[in-house]
Formats: sequence, C-alpha cells, structure tokens
Amino acid sequence: MESIKQIKGKEDALKLLNIALEHEWAVSFEYTIHAYSMPKGKFFYEDPVMKIKTDARAQTIQIGIDEMYHALQLGIVIRQMGGEPSFKTDEVIRYPRIMDNFQRDKMTEDLVTDLYQSAEIEEGAFPKIQNMILNISYDEVRHSAQFTAMMEAMKAEGHEEALCYRSAPDAAAKEEVKLLHDIMTSENELMHRYLYYTILFSEHQDLSQRLFKNSIDHMRHWDKNSGILIKMGDVVRIENATKDADGVEKSVQSMPAIYPGGNRREALETLIPAEQKLVRDYEELTAMIPAGEIKEQLEKHLASKREHIFTQEWLLKNAQKITGLL
Repeated sequence: MESIKQIKGKEDALKLLNIALEHEWAVSFEYTIHAYSMPKGKFFYEDPVMKIKTDARAQTIQIGIDEMYHALQLGIVIRQMGGEPSFKTDEVIRYPRIMDNFQRDKMTEDLVTDLYQSAEIEEGAFPKIQNMILNISYDEVRHSAQFTAMMEAMKAEGHEEALCYRSAPDAAAKEEVKLLHDIMTSENELMHRYLYYTILFSEHQDLSQRLFKNSIDHMRHWDKNSGILIKMGDVVRIENATKDADGVEKSVQSMPAIYPGGNRREALETLIPAEQKLVRDYEELTAMIPAGEIKEQLEKHLASKREHIFTQEWLLKNAQKITGLL
C-alpha cells in the first residue's frame, strides 16, 4: 500500500482517498474470502470491544462489510471533490493456515490505521475529510484489536496449525461446482459494479439507493453461495490467483478495475444483459441440483435476479423518456 503524509492541496487529498479506497476495496473481499475458508461456529474468542464470546468467522465477515462501507464513503467523497475513484485493488492473499490469514488481516488494519492517522492535513483545508478518515481509522483500530483477540484465543486453545478448507478434487471436477464458481465470479463482479455505479450517481438519491440495494443482494448471494460450495466439498476461490509451492494464493486483480458505462443510460444498459446471463446460469444450475435445502436457496437467488431485471428495465425505460438526463 502506498503512503502519503503531507496533504496540502486537493490533489494530495484525492491521492490519499484513492490509496485508502484501493485498500478498502481489497480487504472487503479478502476478509470474506478468509472467513469462508474456515469452519463456522468452531473458533470463538472474547471480543475486546463487545465483551462477549464471538464466532471468529462471523466477525471476520462483519469486518469485511465494514470495509465495504468505508469504500463507499471514500468513493462518494472523491466524486464530490471532482475526482475519479480508483477501482484498482491492493493484493489479496490466502494462506493455508487460518492463523496466518488473521496475522495478515491484523497487519493490513495497522497499515491503513497509520495511513489515516499519520496524514498531516493543512489546518482548516479539508475539515470534513479529516473528520471522516479519523472516524474510519478508529473502526480499523477496533478491527485490529478483534483480530488480535482471535489469534490469542486460537493459540490458547491449541489451534495455531488449523487449516483452511481445501478443495476436494472430485468435488471441483463436478459440472455443478464449476458452474457455481462461474456464478460467484458474476456475483462478485456485479456486487462491485453496482457499488461503482452507486458512487458514480451518488448525487441522485433515488437511483443510487436502488443500485446499492442490488449490490447488497449480490453480496448476500455470494455469501450464501460460499456456504453452498463448502457443502459441495469445495471452497470459494480468489479470482486470477496464483498458488506457490507452499499453497499460498495471491491475486493482484481479484475483481475488475474498470467497469463499463460512463453515464446513467450506458450504465443501466450494461446491467440488464449481465443480470440476464446470471438468471440463465442459475436456471441451469438449479436444474442440476436435487430437491432440498441447496436447491431452495439457489431458487431464492434466482427469484431475486428476476426482480433485478424488472427493476433495471424500468429504470432504463424511465431514463430514456427524459430529455437531458445523463
């Protein structure tokens, strides 16, 4: 992660915000990858802030959601300042050991806390930005303390060598598993594309909130599908990752850096075929799955995608009726 300390003018402020945005984009995804690579309800710790016994996996997911909201905040402010939000991401890594992932998570929290808290902003130049990054920084302080507590609990209980889920070769070869991976790639891309458009059109409250709702839907479905993969004997993958001899996976492009559509109509036009493809993929997948809990869950996702198409078609039609709407 880059660093910048002296914030004297608008360009410096935009650089700081975009460095932070690239980090927040990456960890919002990385933390959920780490969470869905470990068992649910197995590793508990005493949370230093909430003062209750907490499932480490569940809290790691929540921290990932916190980071997504940080990315949204940063992107909106960059747009308000007349800047262009960067959707490049920092490197995403998954280690075979759960403990190593927590160590990385704590390290990244400490790095971004330093980025926010060490920024020397010229007195009175950007008071709202200064307030925002300080507020975000203390979310990161809390996250760091929580990851520390998770690691301490795992050490105390003798779980230092506990491993992440591994993909079973026979499961990974199944057509339904391959198709579910493809669906999750689409869910991930659309979650971030909708979030990008939420930022792009943040001045239009009605449109941005509708787009944000769909982004959350895609995030929830990616989340649920990660659990389905585990039931099928596989594990969520990191897009465009390489794996070394020690089993460490790394990706510098875990999600797209560029999204189509520079104005309202163009953006809406791109979303309809993307949602239609996802509907076709879900229909194909549900036909492969026998009756039961997994099929029912996938059918709920499919129903939601059909609602998205209805909404997007009318958003586009309505926009096309209005002269001068960009």
